[in-house]
Amino acid sequence: MMENRKQLVEYAHGCATAAMADGADVFEADCKIVEHLLDFCEITVPAENRFFVRVNCGGIQHSVIRLRKANYADITEKNGLSDGRAALAFSGDWDFGHTSAEWDSIISLGIFGLRKRIDEYAQKHAGDEKKSLFYKNLAKVYDAALRFLRRAADEARRNGRDEMANGMEALACGAPSNIYEAMQCSIAYYTLQQYFDGTFLRTLGRLDELFFPFYEEHKKEYTKELLIDYIREIDRIKAAANVPFALGGSDADGKSTVNELSYMFISAYREARVSNVKMHLLCAEDTPKDIIEQAMDAVRNGDNSIVFISDSRVINSLIRLGEDKEDARRYHVVGCYECGGYGEITCSCNARVNLPKALELALNDGVDMLSGKRIGPSRKYPLTSYENVYAEFVRQLEYLCECAIKETDCRQAIDSKIHGAPIFSATYSSALENGGDIYCAHTAKYDNSSVNALGLATAADSLYTIKKLVFEDGAITIDKLTDLLRTDWAGEEILRLRIKNKLPKYGMDNDETDGIAMDIVDVLTGFISGRPNAKGGIYRLGLFSIDWCRPFGEKTGASADGRRAGESLSQNTGATFGADRDGATAHLTSVAKLDTLHTPNGAIADIDLHSSAVVGKNGLDSLVSTLKTYFDKGGFAVHYNVLDTEVLKDAKLHPERYPNLQVRLCGWNVLFSALSEKEQDEFIARSMRLH
Repeated sequence: MMENRKQLVEYAHGCATAAMADGADVFEADCKIVEHLLDFCEITVPAENRFFVRVNCGGIQHSVIRLRKANYADITEKNGLSDGRAALAFSGDWDFGHTSAEWDSIISLGIFGLRKRIDEYAQKHAGDEKKSLFYKNLAKVYDAALRFLRRAADEARRNGRDEMANGMEALACGAPSNIYEAMQCSIAYYTLQQYFDGTFLRTLGRLDELFFPFYEEHKKEYTKELLIDYIREIDRIKAAANVPFALGGSDADGKSTVNELSYMFISAYREARVSNVKMHLLCAEDTPKDIIEQAMDAVRNGDNSIVFISDSRVINSLIRLGEDKEDARRYHVVGCYECGGYGEITCSCNARVNLPKALELALNDGVDMLSGKRIGPSRKYPLTSYENVYAEFVRQLEYLCECAIKETDCRQAIDSKIHGAPIFSATYSSALENGGDIYCAHTAKYDNSSVNALGLATAADSLYTIKKLVFEDGAITIDKLTDLLRTDWAGEEILRLRIKNKLPKYGMDNDETDGIAMDIVDVLTGFISGRPNAKGGIYRLGLFSIDWCRPFGEKTGASADGRRAGESLSQNTGATFGADRDGATAHLTSVAKLDTLHTPNGAIADIDLHSSAVVGKNGLDSLVSTLKTYFDKGGFAVHYNVLDTEVLKDAKLHPERYPNLQVRLCGWNVLFSALSEKEQDEFIARSMRLH
């Protein structure tokens, strides 16, 4: 008998509460919850879906996680971190949401094969009582998953959907045998992990590579039709920040893995006209130029949810982090643009540090300018030289990194009290070999954590202003500048605008400003990269901010680069808004100077281009050659917005004329019509400065 959503929630919360009361490990409780959801959730068959059904249990396991986290709401306060966290000088959190399953096993074995593999490991470790219990619980969950597939097939059959039903019946008793079943298996597994397991799945893997063994060249038209329907179906999932997948990369010999399906995927993506799917194009040194041209042509024509990633840069950054070369080569990209080696739990969004806040504390004796509370150590170095200011900035930054890592460690040390992931764990060979859950027993081969540094350009430009105006030109004293920042530039608007619009900035290919940004990254590397975490893994440095730059900016006082208090910090690794006034090439050159071999957690440049700059063959050639130069110089990743002022203005007034017009935010795409008026005006302003 199917249960309504309220009954499912009550059962899940009952199991979770009982486990907490008994002080038990959550894994067995979560297995019971997942098994129950699989057996009793309501199944519907949307008329527009070709591959898979819908279920009524989405978010239930996430609510269980929230219920458990509430028991530990005092972690920050207990560790003396409350004031700094409240000021968003730093933060440290759990991250169960940025995962990649081992997709090669899923597609080659299918759900049925994953279940069979559990038995193989159970037999191998039959004498180990603890491991045997783990396999027993996994087997129960995967038996329920196979029952769910059969129920879903029956429901599809009742709705006259024989193609869907036949495929699910086949997957309930074997591995995918054709490209339709491979696609169906992909969506089925996504559903199992995302909705039943409650562990957000943030990539579908390298789909051109995964589906190619099933590709039959004489069925090109059929395959293209399937790809369009597949992309539209994953678009309808409406996942937060889009559903990602990757194309390309390189093989063990360093050769590009681009194949016929790679081209077909880009073509299908363009024809599908979707806004909730994003693509990672992994650009190896010998990736064919024509596929990059095809992707760039999509971007300049509005299908711009494509991130271009340097394959060699990612691989070398993971090797430098200590991962095996073959695991590094087989990396995945989760979420927006975060990369992890094969067998790694990426956890790319654990901790954050606010770089401009570190400088604020350096100038203000460790006191937060907005709240008046001490959140950093008292000043050690007198601010009598730029070198001392920089040394004090580094000292405050080290303290914020320590706080972010401490808060993250405290949370991850109790993962076993928060979340178990049986569906997800069964795909990881390391979890099966070690006989324990990915989270409750920390069984990933690389069990890493992350710290992301926010506001790089804001901090670099502010330090340059201090160096230039205070200590080189003597135009203002450090005390006077600090007073101005405390009062948000009161009475000095001309000076603020002069600083903001006339001084060189990071993003203009200026060696001095860029050098400061490079120094900051080097300092962060020493504080973060390779540092042990609480799970037996290490920390990875990232330089992306996504939309965190807005709330962290709201909590940050005025900064010496001319930014007002509460305004957004600079985004990702790019220049401060408006500071890339020497064009995209100079902007990318600045970003490429950063040592991203030390930032495996992700380093993305956001580039705005006016539509008039990319028209015709010359425009396309310019896009491709600039990308190649960026990667040759050491760039990690880049994505683009191609904007037209008049189109955006008209779309704001007449959204019905532009139903598919989308723009790329900090790591995902949205329909322009879905933005707030303020956000629409921001994009219009961005387009106007490109003229």
